[in-house]
Amino acid sequence: MHGHRPVARALPSVWLIEGKLLAGAEPALSRLRIDARSGTILERGAIDGTPHVVLDEHEILLPGFLDIHVHCRDDPSEQETYKEDFGTASRAALHGGVVLLGDMPNNPRPPIDRESYAAKRARARRSALVDVVLYAGVSPKGTLAGVPAPYKCYFGPSIGDLNLPAGADAAALLAPYRGQLVAFHAEAAEVLARCRAAPTHEARRPPEAEATAIAEIARIACALGLRPHIAHLSSAAGLEEVRKARREGVSMSCEVAPHHLFFDDQNRATFARGAWLQMNPPLRTSADREALLSAFARGEIEILATDHAPHSIAENERGISGVPLLDTFGAFLTWLYAEGISWATLAARAAAAPARLFAPFIDGRLGGLDPGGVASFSVIDPSRPWRVDARDLSTRAAWSPFEGFEFPGRVTRTAVRGRLYEMQ
Repeated sequence: MHGHRPVARALPSVWLIEGKLLAGAEPALSRLRIDARSGTILERGAIDGTPHVVLDEHEILLPGFLDIHVHCRDDPSEQETYKEDFGTASRAALHGGVVLLGDMPNNPRPPIDRESYAAKRARARRSALVDVVLYAGVSPKGTLAGVPAPYKCYFGPSIGDLNLPAGADAAALLAPYRGQLVAFHAEAAEVLARCRAAPTHEARRPPEAEATAIAEIARIACALGLRPHIAHLSSAAGLEEVRKARREGVSMSCEVAPHHLFFDDQNRATFARGAWLQMNPPLRTSADREALLSAFARGEIEILATDHAPHSIAENERGISGVPLLDTFGAFLTWLYAEGISWATLAARAAAAPARLFAPFIDGRLGGLDPGGVASFSVIDPSRPWRVDARDLSTRAAWSPFEGFEFPGRVTRTAVRGRLYEMQ
């Protein structure tokens, strides 16, 4: 049976839900009273009244997931109309239990001035079903410094003239962003240039490129007082540079994507879409993957973010880089749980930590389940297996790197500011 897509459920303006809620270390039976008008949680605990929604015995209600690294690809140019937009990305997010998207700026026409940034923000407000935070692009062709937003700096090549070319003065480019949160695509342009003729995508973008870039980012952040965040950390060498920066007093945060925790250059061939598992930075060795998974479990890598890239099937057959992962966000958490990571830890990585990082740009009540907080949450059934099939997906990309793989569980419901969506 296919088609378990998010469908809004009609409920009263104030409604009650009962089930196992994550409160502290373990889920426990409780209730939430929701005000859909304000989008907030009114009460939690032993609340009188007949619940409008009762979760199944295996379902767990968790704080809504914040995916701080996605590419919605919503762009007014004809170049991007066949890709994702804020509407389709939202539906894929709901399917994955994601209630907020951090959308990257590398469109063909990137938001690098106030007018283009405002236009993109207006498109998000019109069509997104979840909260959206837009990154502003750090570009040699313009500056948005002063806009209250997270910024994205591309040390490696990207779309939309946002990349930092080999030999460029990165410190000078970043000087206007003193004190700001800047997320970095950490691949050193000079290393990529030197490896351009290597025979494989992975060899053309070696771990050295990531490690070299992170070391340079740490030096610049220290000099300028930036708040550096390393996007899609992919290698043990890069992880060691993050550790070194922290030992030297740099307040550096980092994230890891599901594909770098699950796939590697040795196991990829065993999966149905193994030939399409190309992304930047690329898959690494099994030793790299295991080092990242261990660091994620311990909290050295504090955030899970997908780097959702909704390229079409035709583009992937041509060898374009990037994989779509929003639909499978929550299901992937059930795999991590089966690997021995607790729900409390997973909620911290998928909700609380990204909410703290984005605190200057979002409603500060996101990321938890306390009364007065935003009524955005995710419900997972870890006992209901899901063998991923493209026909089940909401992303316009219409494929998943996990096709054919059976996750132990799936997202069954997602609430965004008091509006409940159920997977049907």
